[in-house]
Amino acid sequence: MLWPSDRTIDVLLAGGVTTAIPSLKRLLAEGDSAWVQAFAAARRIVEMWPVGSSRHSYTFAAAPPVPADRLTMFAILTELNCSELLEAFIREVVVVDYDGSENGALIRAAGILSETQAAALFSALIGARMPKYPNACAELLRALPANPPPSFLAVADAAVEGLDGIETPKPENAWEPFGRGRPTGLGPEFIDNLISGLQHFEDGTRCAVAAGKIASRPDVFLPVTVVVPAIERLVAGQSYGMPAVHRAVGALWTTAAEFLLKRSELPPRPPADWRLDVQVSCHCEDCTELQAFASSPTEVVHRFRVRKERRSHLHQIIDRHGLDMTHVTERVGSPQTLVCTKDRRTFNARVQEYRSEVASMRALLQLTKHSASNAALSKRLEAAVQASAR
Repeated sequence: MLWPSDRTIDVLLAGGVTTAIPSLKRLLAEGDSAWVQAFAAARRIVEMWPVGSSRHSYTFAAAPPVPADRLTMFAILTELNCSELLEAFIREVVVVDYDGSENGALIRAAGILSETQAAALFSALIGARMPKYPNACAELLRALPANPPPSFLAVADAAVEGLDGIETPKPENAWEPFGRGRPTGLGPEFIDNLISGLQHFEDGTRCAVAAGKIASRPDVFLPVTVVVPAIERLVAGQSYGMPAVHRAVGALWTTAAEFLLKRSELPPRPPADWRLDVQVSCHCEDCTELQAFASSPTEVVHRFRVRKERRSHLHQIIDRHGLDMTHVTERVGSPQTLVCTKDRRTFNARVQEYRSEVASMRALLQLTKHSASNAALSKRLEAAVQASAR
């Protein structure tokens, strides 16, 4: 098979961008003599790079690129030292497919891009990807220069605004619409990186705004596993000496203390009897019997001797309502018997939450001096911790 030498890159691109990258690397290795060819090949690869839904049109013979391929292309474009191609690659590819692995390459690229280009690209990336990759976006923000130029205020604003797009964590088996996805691993390092990064911008007012948004959404930024450990990280870090960070820590400390006290100032009280507070949605004969069993304050075990399809229906109703009971089929006789036994799973789960929340209160007590309004709250925290030991 023959083709013009100046069409080599197009022939290779028929097999996908991953097939063309090695040829581009060979052109770069030839030095200045092949720079024009390398530049033209790089441009074609950037133009043909599949992103988002276009990846699904790839055939088995042309596998879509993976994150490592993006990093390889980043390195090539950085070596070419072409801000135009770097900007196009970040805007068209990285903003769409970013997963955090590109942070180091993005920071290096900022040295080639103009300040205006870098600020526009980074703010677009953080605005688009913060809901799915909050930790990675906060790491990128913190990695920016300690004295960012005024144009980079847009990046800080995108990070603060992006907090509104982070959603409540969902169970790992929860269904998600295609392309949506859930946040990946929102942990205390997110708040640490976010606040430490924001404190470089102007007077630090963005730290206060971010802290307020975090504190107002305890269902997303969980006080026990995210906020309190983040306060500990911030206090131990080098950024804590900055006034903006100090104020943000104080605000987070106060709201975390208030949240924990509202939930666990007193130990949870065990149920007084075996009554389950539920209204069964179905009113068939079996479910009416199940409702009576659930509402009984004294009955702990109930037996349903019914056919298989009726046992399956009871299984579904019990699971759908999350009733505190086990349901096991006793495979003796015909029809067989569904044995339902009440348990304390909801109360036991609440006890586990309470213990975790008390541990967080102890951590806050160790950090009392870092709250601007600690006196009254600290006394209540101390009393709550003491009550947990009784």
